[in-house]
Amino acid sequence: MSIVQQHTSASLSDAWRTINIDALEEDSPLNFDTSSLHPPLPEVGEAEVRQLAGQVRQLLRGGDAEGALRGCLEMPVYNGSDAAKESALQMVIEVLQSIKASEMTPMLQRIYGSEGGSEQLDVLMKYL
Repeated sequence: MSIVQQHTSASLSDAWRTINIDALEEDSPLNFDTSSLHPPLPEVGEAEVRQLAGQVRQLLRGGDAEGALRGCLEMPVYNGSDAAKESALQMVIEVLQSIKASEMTPMLQRIYGSEGGSEQLDVLMKYL
């Protein structure tokens, strides 16, 4: 075997990289605990989502679209079953479809201006 063949076969092995350069990067997730980035969120069940959907539909029937939208955005389903997440998404879509386009901008401005409004709009953007 020639020296070129020996060198080529040695360089093609997986053992050529022995230093983890990601560990040397200051902002690498290897250097800090990523679980500390987000607080643990409670698990939301499908029954809770159905109960909230009933309240939201009642607000919609009463003509309070802003209250219905706020109700949807108060309890986002981050942890839960896929069925609960899908139900929550359908509830948000139903509320958004019931709002006229001309009413949407003033309503979002009112929500943004209220206490906790920016967090609620962040949740809305996550749904969108």
